[in-house]
Amino acid sequence: MKESVWRRLLLQDWHERLTAILTGVFLLQFVIWIAKEDHVWLPETVTIVKLTLLVVFFMELFPRLHPALRRLLQLVGLLFVVGAVLDYTPAGRSFHSIKEWSAFWQDVYALLHDNFMQLSPFIWFALGAWLVALGVFWWMKAKWRIVVALVISVAAFSFRDSFSFLVLWQQAAIVIFCGLFLLIVCHFAGLKRRNPVGWSNFSDYPLSVSMPIVFLVSLVVFLGTLAPDVRALLTDPYTMWKNFRGEQVTFFNKGFGTSSVLGGDSSSGYSRNDSTLGGEFSFDYTPVMSISTSHRSYWRGETRALYTGKGWLPSDVERKAQLVPVTADASLPQDPRLAPTLGKTVDVTQTITVLGEASQDYPVLFGAYSIDKVQSMAVGGSAANLSPLLWAPRLSELRWNGTGRQAYPQSYSVTSKVPVIDEAELRQIPAELPTRAGLEEYLFVPETLPSRVRELALKESAAGTNMYDKVKLLERYLSTAYPYTNTPDLSKGRSRDFVDRFLFEIKEGYCDYYSTALAVMARAIGIPSRWVKGYTPGVNALTEEMMNFPEDLIDPDGAGDYTVRNSDAHSWVEIYFPGYGWIPFEPTAGFALPTITPQEVVDLGTLPSVTDETPAPLLESVGTTRAIGWGSGAVAAAILVVFLWLNRSSLRKLRFFVPIGRQLDANQRAVLEFERLLKYARRKGYARSESETAREAAQRWMKKDKWLQKDLESLLFVFEKAKYSDSPITDEELVQFTRTVSKLKESM
Repeated sequence: MKESVWRRLLLQDWHERLTAILTGVFLLQFVIWIAKEDHVWLPETVTIVKLTLLVVFFMELFPRLHPALRRLLQLVGLLFVVGAVLDYTPAGRSFHSIKEWSAFWQDVYALLHDNFMQLSPFIWFALGAWLVALGVFWWMKAKWRIVVALVISVAAFSFRDSFSFLVLWQQAAIVIFCGLFLLIVCHFAGLKRRNPVGWSNFSDYPLSVSMPIVFLVSLVVFLGTLAPDVRALLTDPYTMWKNFRGEQVTFFNKGFGTSSVLGGDSSSGYSRNDSTLGGEFSFDYTPVMSISTSHRSYWRGETRALYTGKGWLPSDVERKAQLVPVTADASLPQDPRLAPTLGKTVDVTQTITVLGEASQDYPVLFGAYSIDKVQSMAVGGSAANLSPLLWAPRLSELRWNGTGRQAYPQSYSVTSKVPVIDEAELRQIPAELPTRAGLEEYLFVPETLPSRVRELALKESAAGTNMYDKVKLLERYLSTAYPYTNTPDLSKGRSRDFVDRFLFEIKEGYCDYYSTALAVMARAIGIPSRWVKGYTPGVNALTEEMMNFPEDLIDPDGAGDYTVRNSDAHSWVEIYFPGYGWIPFEPTAGFALPTITPQEVVDLGTLPSVTDETPAPLLESVGTTRAIGWGSGAVAAAILVVFLWLNRSSLRKLRFFVPIGRQLDANQRAVLEFERLLKYARRKGYARSESETAREAAQRWMKKDKWLQKDLESLLFVFEKAKYSDSPITDEELVQFTRTVSKLKESM
């Protein structure tokens, strides 16, 4: 008797219970997504929303309860959850006499206000999650609505996963799993309503009906998550549209694969074996280190000199390079061939914190080129001995030799002397080397290198009259003539030489292709080069927040805290300039090498810095600013928007003041107007890559849309005169320039 009662209770309203469970799991995936985003929800908010979903859908497991009672219990549970997470303590208050009704109700209001404010703003997230949960629960009770929710959700997860550092494929798989089962539950619920007699036969044998369905759906989803990556026959709509417009889709500082066997596929990361380059790779956004630095840089690891036609190997000289023990805070000896040097340097300090365990296999410590001192190193939170560190002066490598003796450091601090790129001085160096002595390994190319590689290098660098300009011409040619992709079409390759295959057959690739091609092409015209691998700067937490700031108020190469991921692994090239040493170059399309210029050195000396001696009131004000609540921020933003809208006509008069109150001359106003046009054009689909000058971007736009040619040519003439010439532009030129800019904005 008891068994039949329990069975009846279990089978009653089974579809309502299953819908509640599956809908709760479905919504939980969105909460996990938001929790993975940086600076969106606080940890307390995530916990409160998760527990709110648990309370709401737990109460939905009892559909026989009166709806009003169920909602009341959900509200009580919601308040309990918020209070428990926030460690809420009830606030008391003494009341006036009931006879004084106005004062009594004021006391009641004050009591409620005092208690409610302890839960704000988290209570709003809980109430919002409650309403969303009830709405989605209702929505998931019809097949067509389930299909709509499933399609939109999977599209959202896929889009965010594809165009960010987040990994959301597991959440997408669970959403698909829940959606399929919700469709099955909805189907059987409808069957029960339409044919209760037939359903009674099914209900006598529930396991025989449900188990095959659960097994088949689970098997399909499970095998789908384990399926190997297959190159898509059709690209996604966004990339297809960008390619149709002749534009290139730039990835998020993607690097190269950890396994680079030709034709193979791997995940991005710091490569251990570079003897055979090529193949494809998929992006791995796992963080590997966080770096706090005084200047944004490429984080250099190792260098290679011997190109074999297939990849890179350490040369005999590199393998026999002198290694020097490292002492804390002592300057490391530099390459004796560079002394004395004419080049200027700037000290850049870095503190690197290693994330995860995979980094224990690194053969080097990373830092901006070139590391000068190692201040400290820590393992397990305590200071570590520097004895496993060895310095190779000739290669500027900080080698790690701690295998079996000491774990790879969890954090370390270094100071680098980063070269100042003075183009005027570097252009004084002639194209021909005064001597090749000591540089033979950096000029070597295999005898099997096809002659057309050398011919192409000579052709593309012919306009350069000095070594620097020749290398810049090769760098620009590679970054503009070949599109970037992590999945190059290897079926086009026939040549046995990697560079020749890239330049003339495959004609697309990632950083290994570009950097190797530049190094070999430079050697082909008699310029010493070496191949370097490491990491790009990574992502600063403020990068996305500051994208809408005026460009002249942002220092893209400034100090900050950067998160470096496997997808930031990268390779580039260093060129040897007699008297100045090794100077880095970046040939990969879509990438920009952080550099320090003479003008920047002057500016850096005038900037104030925040130190331990910063006045306490200033630091307290920073903390107070960060503590501004959501409500205050929303009200302030609304007031600012209304103010700007009401005064929009007056604000137009201030467009020539940057910042407001500082009058610009005609040349500066013309440059500012043109830069605003470039930003406006970007929003209208006329993109400009980081490696392009304004003229190069404009010429590309004019080839695509001939109607732009006349106006853009006139604008470029005035812009270049205003920015690069010493002669001022006239008021008439500025007026005509402004009219043409306005005309183009309206036409775009």
